[in-house]
Amino acid sequence: MDKIKRMKELIHDLNRASDSYYGSGTTLMSDAEFDSKLLELKQLEEEANTVFPNSPVNRVGGAVLKSLIKVKHETPMLSLDKCHSVEEIKKFAAGHDIVASIKLDGISCRLIYQDGELIGAESRGNGTEGNDILQHVKQFMNVPLRINKKGKYVIDGEALIKLDDFEEINKNGEYKNSRNLTAGTLSSLDTSVVKDRKLSWYAWEVVEEVDPILAISNNDYEAHDSFYFRLLEAGKLGFSIVPCEVLGLKYYQNEELQCKIDNFISLAAEKHLPQDGVVFKFEDVEYGKSLGSTEHHNRNGIAFKVKNDSVETTLKDIEFTMGKTGILTPTAVFEPVETEGSTVERASLHNVSVMRELMPRPFRGQRIGVFKANLIIPQLRWAEEFISDGFEKDMEKSFIHIPDKCPVCGEPTKIIKENDSEVLWCTNPECKGKLLGKLTHAVSRNTLNIDGLSEATIQKFISLGWLNSIQDIYYLTKYEKQMKNLDGFGSKSVSKLFDSIEKSRNTTLDRFLYALSIPLVGKTASKVIAEAEDYQFESFVRDMTHPGAKFFSHIPGIGDSIINSLDEYFNRECSNVWELGKEFTFETPKKVSLKTSSGKDLTGQTFVVTGSLKHFENRDALKEKIESLGGKVSGSISKKVTALINNDVNSTSSKNTKAKSLGVKIMSEDEFLEYIS
Repeated sequence: MDKIKRMKELIHDLNRASDSYYGSGTTLMSDAEFDSKLLELKQLEEEANTVFPNSPVNRVGGAVLKSLIKVKHETPMLSLDKCHSVEEIKKFAAGHDIVASIKLDGISCRLIYQDGELIGAESRGNGTEGNDILQHVKQFMNVPLRINKKGKYVIDGEALIKLDDFEEINKNGEYKNSRNLTAGTLSSLDTSVVKDRKLSWYAWEVVEEVDPILAISNNDYEAHDSFYFRLLEAGKLGFSIVPCEVLGLKYYQNEELQCKIDNFISLAAEKHLPQDGVVFKFEDVEYGKSLGSTEHHNRNGIAFKVKNDSVETTLKDIEFTMGKTGILTPTAVFEPVETEGSTVERASLHNVSVMRELMPRPFRGQRIGVFKANLIIPQLRWAEEFISDGFEKDMEKSFIHIPDKCPVCGEPTKIIKENDSEVLWCTNPECKGKLLGKLTHAVSRNTLNIDGLSEATIQKFISLGWLNSIQDIYYLTKYEKQMKNLDGFGSKSVSKLFDSIEKSRNTTLDRFLYALSIPLVGKTASKVIAEAEDYQFESFVRDMTHPGAKFFSHIPGIGDSIINSLDEYFNRECSNVWELGKEFTFETPKKVSLKTSSGKDLTGQTFVVTGSLKHFENRDALKEKIESLGGKVSGSISKKVTALINNDVNSTSSKNTKAKSLGVKIMSEDEFLEYIS
């Protein structure tokens, strides 16, 4: 087996066993087996001369920096020239072999190694000068701290947040896109947020290498320093590399080249990689260098930008909706338009900063351009500029202003800074809108899973004074008589609601924690914390009381930001959490066996998996089960997909929406298990 692959397997097994033992006292492997695997990992690290940040042999913790230091690049990190047609690509190649790769849409970073040790990491910045981000990069789970390489080794790549991870982080719509969040994270002085936000890094060019890696050209059969083989070697050294392929373009028809481009875009979607087109660079490194550069871009490559044309429509209004933390998110409401195969009439403007950048002075009737980012998420590309003509008073009623009063409670709002962006926030700590957001989240399918409590119903119950906390849900039976007299309610619907509430009393610790809306503690963090406590509620409360959230600091993915948030929340809410916990019976999730391939034959069937899981340990485990039965797993929805597996079957996520539009079945995990039994 490949040494790097074996190292990654050992790191996964050892970390899982360590987390379980120190978190809950559960033994997953004997001391002898643990010591044997740890010794094997240590020996492999020495043999391969490679170390990963999450290795239990040498753990790396996050650091808090005083400031970001500017560094000048030894070799400029320039952009590439752009093109929009296959004819331009072929003209650029001029008969030479080309390496095609996905143009990743993140933040370009350079890593510098000396005699195998990672000694520097720099963001692109303005191309000649960037930030020293070494401490940030040390938190990337897929960047080796040591490699088996002598001399100086410089490699460029892209820091990014994968789209499925971004969708989970951004469920309240507060971030514009994964690229902006990546940039903000790499600008943070607290480097532990890198792990919390699941940043990863993909290599796309080896800039400096002691020895050339030779290949034979398709054109003249002379050996040359190979751009492609350099990247392949980087993969063997432990780096994640961008999907790429060598193309002899002089043998390609335009239609074939366009097909290759389409395949790269589809592959990016399948791997959840944010993309901005396809990059083409000369396979012969020295030939590429000989072409030189302009002040703006290198001439050794060109970037094909995928057309993402916007469609024009008319702005009707901007609505401000409240999330569970009190942030009011602006959403553009416009005349319905068709784009990328579906009808859209709303698009998030994310925050005040984005809204002001797109439309400094919005007004009803304004012409706007709408497109789908990464062909999925509705966004605004442009807005008609308001030009004063002396009749502004006549338009006063049409202008849309940022509200100075909360649309929910009527108390003052305030524009505050959050993650380097301006956001609108309700100043009222008792705002019912915050309560509405928290309760709506608490009863959702991924948390307590209570049917019959829609957002509108919760809003009604709050206004009647029946709901002021999650715990109040379990005492709604006090209002049974009044409830049956409400419009839209009857004996049958009330009975169903109470049955669903009663059923929700059987839950798991991870769902309970996620239901609390603790800042920064999402589904993933809730799950790993619950696993560390063996899903025991009393054990969790005891450890949070003493020694506090630092008890979880050994768990990969639980950084200082999450620890501080947990401590702040429990210092304030510990007694309430304890009382709420008394309403539940906490269960330990059943783990589905993967050792057997018994079940329905899934040959010829394709599935897409999204959202959190309750029976399988993770998505990879479910993928393994599907493949063991002969099926395939894709990362994107198409008409060829048999079913989308999502425990939140009523979600309005992009995958659910697309599945419904294409008539693809959406099934829960339980329904899938029943399907294959």
